[in-house]
Amino acid sequence: MTVQVDFEYVKDCNHSSYASVQTALFQTIPPERMGLQGEYDHHGLAKRVSMVIRQHCAEETAGSLRITQRGAVVVLTGKIANQRLLIKLVNLAMSVTGAADVEVNGVSIGDSLKCYLEIKPCPDLLLQLQPLVES
Repeated sequence: MTVQVDFEYVKDCNHSSYASVQTALFQTIPPERMGLQGEYDHHGLAKRVSMVIRQHCAEETAGSLRITQRGAVVVLTGKIANQRLLIKLVNLAMSVTGAADVEVNGVSIGDSLKCYLEIKPCPDLLLQLQPLVES
């Protein structure tokens, strides 16, 4: 059994489908690069996250926080009041279309040291809490 293949037809089909895929790719803006008005913006995700945080948090919180992006990763840096606010900020950032992850290595929590200095747990209490932390 012999199979004949029309190579000119295969070549034309592959070229036209390749061109249509290539055109579609260049006409679509990646979600992390979409700006505030739907336009292409290299820092679009960071701007949209910043807008959402300003809408949901107090102005002093938004003012002390720096929001950038590395691809689809939102990077938060600065100082915030407490851990609860950090959780809220991460949830808000992850709710924005195009955010794949949130990096918070550059965030310092202001109340944690103050709280520790006010409470000053005794060594016995720390030993009692250790099994709970390790489990």
